[in-house]
Amino acid sequence: MKKIIFATLFLTLSLCGFAQKKVTYANKQQIDDFFKSKTMIVLDANPMIGYNIVIANAVKKYWKITPFEIISSDRFDETFTDPKLSFIFLSRVTLAKQEEVCYLYMNIVMGNKVKDITDLPELLSLPLAYTGVDEDNYVDKLPLMLQFAQIHLNRIHEKGFKMPYSLKDYNDNVNELKNKTLYLKESDLSKEVSAPDDIKKLYSGKVKIVSSEEITQAIEQKEPNAAVLLQIGPAENENSGRSYRLIYSIDNGNLLYYNFQNITQKTPAGMLAKDFKWLENHVR
Repeated sequence: MKKIIFATLFLTLSLCGFAQKKVTYANKQQIDDFFKSKTMIVLDANPMIGYNIVIANAVKKYWKITPFEIISSDRFDETFTDPKLSFIFLSRVTLAKQEEVCYLYMNIVMGNKVKDITDLPELLSLPLAYTGVDEDNYVDKLPLMLQFAQIHLNRIHEKGFKMPYSLKDYNDNVNELKNKTLYLKESDLSKEVSAPDDIKKLYSGKVKIVSSEEITQAIEQKEPNAAVLLQIGPAENENSGRSYRLIYSIDNGNLLYYNFQNITQKTPAGMLAKDFKWLENHVR
């Protein structure tokens, strides 16, 4: 995970911050307290963005772990210091040594009596996209991310999962890909694996290149025996920052694969040959 960040509420500021802070992770008591909390789902201040519609509908359908309430950004400003509440919100994030790049993250935190939201105890933080990238690239994955968040929260609660957590620990789930078709878009692929034949030489599992509409439909229908790639990279012709790859199971939202690398000429954005080689070596 990110080690040093500056996070600002996506719904209140249009630019990333100019300073960096260490992440404050939830301790054992705060993890326990989450399961007694009411989770506040914070909407973006812009009522026109698709995120608000999708997250509200997804929470009503999939969020089972705590009582919840959908609130405005103004209400968040009034309540984030309440330790009896937990929160899900969007933030803009810069990473250490990459201050020129802004990312969108979905954060789950506990309320706490702090002055700065960056000090709220973190339970989970998931990358969504680069800022400025069309939200259609990620909003359809929000139902899966909410389901995975509940898997993660139960894991850190029941199994004493250590903090800080690492999303790479969920790569232990990769065997679930054995009987699943991996859905991805052509734009998710790096140039070195830009065609189905390139992939077949590296990975013997089932892969299907589909449209955004087909992915949205598969998620809405909870298609069995399928998984989907969320590839997070910059807009076209940009070559800075990180490229993230997350594979979620469509039927239950479990995270099956997580990896990232800094973007360079040798390691461009998108699913790389080494990603498919890793899958080939670990899916049994």
